[in-house]
Amino acid sequence: MTNHQPEIRHIANRAELEAVYDILGDVFPDGRDFFQKRLDHDSAYELSTTWIAMQQGDIASTIQVFPFASRIEDVALKIGGIGSVATVPAFRGQGHCIQILHRISAWMEQQEYDLSLLFAVINPFYEKVGWSTVPETMYEMSRADSMVETSSEYDFIPFDPSYTEVISGIYEQFNSSVTGTVNRARGHWNDRLNWPKWQASSCLLAVRNGVVVAYGHISETAADGEAYLDELCYAKGEEQAVIPLFHALSKQRPEAERILVNLPGDHVLIKNLSSWGALQKTLPYMMWKIIRFQPLLTKLAPVFRRRLQNSGEFAGASLEIEWEYDGKKAFFHYSNGEVTVEPNPREGAEYLHIGLTQKQFVSLLLHGYGSSDAETLRFPVLEVLFPKQNFVFYLMDRF
Repeated sequence: MTNHQPEIRHIANRAELEAVYDILGDVFPDGRDFFQKRLDHDSAYELSTTWIAMQQGDIASTIQVFPFASRIEDVALKIGGIGSVATVPAFRGQGHCIQILHRISAWMEQQEYDLSLLFAVINPFYEKVGWSTVPETMYEMSRADSMVETSSEYDFIPFDPSYTEVISGIYEQFNSSVTGTVNRARGHWNDRLNWPKWQASSCLLAVRNGVVVAYGHISETAADGEAYLDELCYAKGEEQAVIPLFHALSKQRPEAERILVNLPGDHVLIKNLSSWGALQKTLPYMMWKIIRFQPLLTKLAPVFRRRLQNSGEFAGASLEIEWEYDGKKAFFHYSNGEVTVEPNPREGAEYLHIGLTQKQFVSLLLHGYGSSDAETLRFPVLEVLFPKQNFVFYLMDRF
């Protein structure tokens, strides 16, 4: 290992960004253009989100932060997605990425992020720097099982950019209260048309009486024979479009052996999958990190207030809870129908102490009570504050 300490910082100019593209193109089989198109066609991109470790004048490692806002009911959480993690072969094994991740975590705290998300196959590596695995659920079925024909009053047409505003409206309506979905600004939709994942997918629109009422994506088929059906959204009252649209999308991938379905748990299609032979799969790739605990709970105070007010048991109660995870604390107060969350305890208050691991807390937040071993704590208030959620994070938003 070298004795020279690396310089950890974000890039300063376009020349350094081009050097990062070169490294990503050399390290990953996707090629340089994949990474360049993703960032060069992101109108919100800032140099401060591309981080590097400099070793004796050379870029040794790089990591990209992908900022986005994600929903918990009507609250938008600020989340830092972590991706494009790469080290030049000559510098591997020297701890550069771990040092970058520590610096990025501190930077995200300064920038008032709430959570961080990454997708990993080497989970223990990221656990060393504070991320925890919170599994997600998908459904897998053979392509043959997905090809049952149904009659339909809908026509199916391929997406073209003239329909961008139409599908963005359907997306917002459908996902307005779906936990985990990304708030997509208008510019985001125009950007994504140039992103490699979008261009490699097939997007079909369901049309009834000349009006687009639903849309969906299916990914390109991977080397292992899997294709992912993703983001099948429909307008209110157009549930009947779902199954025929699913079949139409499946036909776009005749070479696929299996189709994995990534949709919210209460989606109309989910109810049909078991009868078609689909298997529920738990995937361990999603990893989360809490960046600012007490401010996160403060941001969620309106959500907690509504949930308590709508409960029979706690609506008129007063609550004082000391939340704790990994030595970090927040002090929760519910009185006269209002919620406040403070960094320090109030004098004379008698708090109910609820200690959770990071994994337990994020599981409660995203999936609800009953989704993790947090239910073993047997605090009835947890069932009210964290009801079951139909979480989804769409593949098109991944990084």
